[in-house]
Amino acid sequence: MSEVVGRGTVLAGRYRVLSPVVSDLAGASAWQATDQILDRPVRVRILEHGAVAPALDAARRAALVTDGRLVRVLDVGTHEGYGYVVSEQLVGQSLARLVAQGPLTADQARAVVGEAASALEIARRRGVHHLALRPSVLHVSPDGRVLVSGLALDAALLGDSGGDARSTTRADAVGLVRLLYAALTGLWPADPRAPQTPGGETLPPAPIVNGAPVAPADLVAGVPNDLDTLCVVTLGPNDDGPHSPGELVRELEPWGEIRASVAETATLGGPATAKFPPTGAAAPGGGIPVPAENDDQDTAPVTVQRQSVRTAFAQQDPPGANRPGTPPPATPSRATGLGAVPSDTETPPLGQPVITPPPYEQAAPPPPVVPAVVRRSVSQATAPPPPPPTPSPSPPDSPSDEPLEAFGFSDVIGAETGPTSTRRSDPTALILIIVVIAVIIGVVLAFRALFASLDPSGSPADTDPSPSASAPAVAGEPTPEPSAPEAAAPPAGPPVIASTTSIDPSDADGEHQEDVAKAYDGDPSTFWYTQTYKRDDFAGFKDAVGYAITLTQKTTVSTVTLRTNSNGGNVEIRATDASNPTAGPVLASGAFGPETVFTLNPATETQSLVLWITQLPTAADGGFRLELTEIALS
Repeated sequence: MSEVVGRGTVLAGRYRVLSPVVSDLAGASAWQATDQILDRPVRVRILEHGAVAPALDAARRAALVTDGRLVRVLDVGTHEGYGYVVSEQLVGQSLARLVAQGPLTADQARAVVGEAASALEIARRRGVHHLALRPSVLHVSPDGRVLVSGLALDAALLGDSGGDARSTTRADAVGLVRLLYAALTGLWPADPRAPQTPGGETLPPAPIVNGAPVAPADLVAGVPNDLDTLCVVTLGPNDDGPHSPGELVRELEPWGEIRASVAETATLGGPATAKFPPTGAAAPGGGIPVPAENDDQDTAPVTVQRQSVRTAFAQQDPPGANRPGTPPPATPSRATGLGAVPSDTETPPLGQPVITPPPYEQAAPPPPVVPAVVRRSVSQATAPPPPPPTPSPSPPDSPSDEPLEAFGFSDVIGAETGPTSTRRSDPTALILIIVVIAVIIGVVLAFRALFASLDPSGSPADTDPSPSASAPAVAGEPTPEPSAPEAAAPPAGPPVIASTTSIDPSDADGEHQEDVAKAYDGDPSTFWYTQTYKRDDFAGFKDAVGYAITLTQKTTVSTVTLRTNSNGGNVEIRATDASNPTAGPVLASGAFGPETVFTLNPATETQSLVLWITQLPTAADGGFRLELTEIALS
């Protein structure tokens, strides 16, 4: 124990040391402490001797990895020549204590190690490895969460600087299988090639035969074949089995829920007792046995959503599944000069032809009528005739010098043409022709009104065509069928998000790519978040980070609504994509808040947008990060 740091010591004017806790690493002591600024319990590790500088550097790298299953590093510094690392408080029992009274059931061992493998796969993608896995660093909290401590730090304290990417990744995969072996058997299969790696607190060593641990199925009855084979192959003399935590996740999936519950809530400074269903209990599949003693904790843990790496990175919702477009509302019937257009026909789905029964039945054209010669006296001839209906322009091939002869009456003024010339007026032909013209005009108006009701953008002038446009010039010619205008394309629906991605200029993997879909899943309790930094300028590591949005189709976007758990900072909105996030003008910008509406100036027709975060907002815990809960576009 350090002579400089003890009970009551205040580190960096902020962290007050309270009481020591067990540490299984030589040269480092662990303490419970209190953050006097934020008034919360923390865990402090004092690095007394050994590789102090590499260990502090490893802790700084581990602080850049954020996952709910990894114990987060909060601060790193020195005090009177000693290094210290401040992290979240560890809650729950270690794997060594959980198996002290008996091995875990196969399903619980699969779930506990699977969650740990998922967390280390997240760290591997950030270039950080554990390299010192053992039962004392794997904890199960009272609410059923898995916590892994000592990421990168413990290996640096042991003098393990790692190696190339393949060897370090393989080392963590093998270490996880050793934890699986310990969970199934209650024995620790130590690595004979790395005797400096600490064991599992008080776990007895596993029996070794021909340089390899005995198969778990030979020690404990009921071990499934897949888990038994996984342990034998991976811990055998050959370089077989998974070579990364992600491959181990695929070997263990699927797993169920870790069955644990808090019997009584801890008071501040008092212990919380975790109760687990015993092996062989009535619950299906058994549970985790209750250890003899419990770790002290100051506060109840916060529940987080557990998720495997495979489902976080591979599962994608189909484009537009969570934001379906709304079809345009039904248009009421419209009245025309000839009557109301029937509206009892149900409008079919978009893209299907509109079948509407004709509102009027067109009469068949009458047979050609031969104009009769009418005898008229001089007095009758000089009297002004009644005004005829306005005829339509004559077709090019009709004679233009006798327009009224086509309607069945003569307009000749003068004396009788001879004793044999007689002209008679036949009103029946005139009435039939007028009726035909009225029917044709009615049909045209009905079609225009029908298609105008399907096109909201149509102007009133479209529904009032000139009657002369369709009137025939000669009664004997067949009436041309009116051609219906093409239906206008339906208007585009609201913007629908198809997919998103995070952009990190310093890392091709982005920032928390596994959680990008949580920003538009309709659940405000889940969110995409950036890494946590000590300054709002990303602590000098980068200039900005981005969040790229791809829509299902090219749509006009006028507003972007962002709901966050953060305040302050700055974001720029551009109509571009992830390949060139700073292209184009800034359409809107401003600070974050619980709900901020950005109006694009001007409204832009696009299929992709980028939220370019140039300054980080402040999170609830005092750090600088963005927690984006929901995005809404309109």
